[in-house]
Amino acid sequence: MLNMKFPLFEFRLFQLQIFFNLWLLLFIIANTPRSYASDVFKNKVSLSTVEIIQKNGYAVEIHEVVTEDGYILEMHRIPRNRRNQDPTKNHPVFVHHGLLGSSADWVLAGANMSLPMQLSDAGFDVWLTNCRGNTYSRKHTSLTVNQNAFWDFSIDEIGKYDLPAAIDYILIETNSSQLHYIGFSMGTSVFFIMASERPEYQPKIRSQISLAPVAYLTNSRSIVKHFAVYSKIINTMFQRISKGMFMPHFRTQDFLASTLCTEKLTRNIICETCFIFSICGSDPYDFDADLIPSITSHSPAGTSAKLTTHYAQLMLKDTFCQYDYGTAMNMRVYNSTVPPTYDLKSIQVPITLIYGENDILSVVKDVTKLKDQLPKLMDFFPVDNPYCNHVDLLWSKDVTIKINNPVKEILLKTDDMDWIYPGPNFSLDTKDTSYNNVEKIIYNGNLSLYPTTNSYDLLGLDFFKGNLDTLIRNTMPISIDDNDTEEFERQRKVLNVVLENMIDFSVSIDTENKRSHQGYFSNKISNWVEKLSTDFLKDLRETKIDYDRN
Repeated sequence: MLNMKFPLFEFRLFQLQIFFNLWLLLFIIANTPRSYASDVFKNKVSLSTVEIIQKNGYAVEIHEVVTEDGYILEMHRIPRNRRNQDPTKNHPVFVHHGLLGSSADWVLAGANMSLPMQLSDAGFDVWLTNCRGNTYSRKHTSLTVNQNAFWDFSIDEIGKYDLPAAIDYILIETNSSQLHYIGFSMGTSVFFIMASERPEYQPKIRSQISLAPVAYLTNSRSIVKHFAVYSKIINTMFQRISKGMFMPHFRTQDFLASTLCTEKLTRNIICETCFIFSICGSDPYDFDADLIPSITSHSPAGTSAKLTTHYAQLMLKDTFCQYDYGTAMNMRVYNSTVPPTYDLKSIQVPITLIYGENDILSVVKDVTKLKDQLPKLMDFFPVDNPYCNHVDLLWSKDVTIKINNPVKEILLKTDDMDWIYPGPNFSLDTKDTSYNNVEKIIYNGNLSLYPTTNSYDLLGLDFFKGNLDTLIRNTMPISIDDNDTEEFERQRKVLNVVLENMIDFSVSIDTENKRSHQGYFSNKISNWVEKLSTDFLKDLRETKIDYDRN
């Protein structure tokens, strides 16, 4: 049992929060005067999904659907192509975003790179969803975002409730019996959950395409995996300080996008290398860094701490299973000491898996394990780029040629394909209501609801500092030629400098907390801002890192 009365416990969690999520940058910006440039940027780039679609010349509709457990989801439909022509294909297309994302992720790059817009031009009726808790889906029939109960969900609930509600709504609105499903990252996870736990929805899926598929995460090399062991206590902290809400859209994100992520030096060092490449894999050639300001202005879009904890659990397990409450609570919820696994072998939907060979979040070994579990796999292939990372499947320079065009070909093929669902004889109109009366396990302040971990056995920041270079090297791809070796060595040095500075900063806060007085935190922030502008750049120069690249 965690001793929450220990005086430094909550502050240690805050220290970890700063380091693990790199939120220090947001605190710095919040203490920096807003500039006229941020207002200009907001008008230029920080548009909503609807505004982006309209700006690119497409019609767009807003639809709301209510899930069985009361969440109100906002969906965005592209009903006609840019020439204002109605859809010509047989089945609508349903696309789902990834973790901490929203429908904006699919369209922020514009029509020349956006898969949904290009599918609309190809004759498809395209629907973009937003899962519970993100920027566009923060409403409920009886709860508010200020209640713990609103944020009491994992990926399990999105698969069991959000997807079925959206699918039923789309099929009714389009007078269709089936639809195509395209998921990115978490959007693939929740589909596998729905198909496993709600098998009556399998006949409603014409085809499924998984971009950067995520189910098994055991072999992930992402830097976030090293922090997964802390997820239980961090989850508890967020239950207390934000009712369980995790990384919602901040009003300072637009300012971040217009400053750090716009200037070439800080964009490449902070936003690209530290945020994106260390988590998703390094691709300094094909990833479109010019999109970073737009990406930053929309993501993170928010989710629940419980959901991110669920993914952290999957990183520490060798299974694709439901949320782990700990032995005692698992018995109450599942009547088993361990959470049930999702039955992937029961999925009879035609599925295509498209992955990146340099995706360090969902690595090839784990995707291959997923492939071996799917009985109706149509295709399984990597993107034609040896350095393709997790987000290249949305935001690479050649996304149209290497991802969007193959996806369109698959949809055109399966749209007319004659196939019969070989599973149980479900009616296409069947709506399973067995989940309506499920008892939700709502956080009530009792830590026994969560797996117990002695926080004093967890690795400290001194461990990370001492092993920082080894951890960073593990995220780097194998170089194909000498130029690549030089580039990745430069990135490694940059990450070492930045993260070591952040570790030192976090430790200094812990030290100063012992003699804390009002205003100490903001003073320390101000001091570190000064360090960022002087010593930090000096550190970079001392490592002879030239990062002024295109």
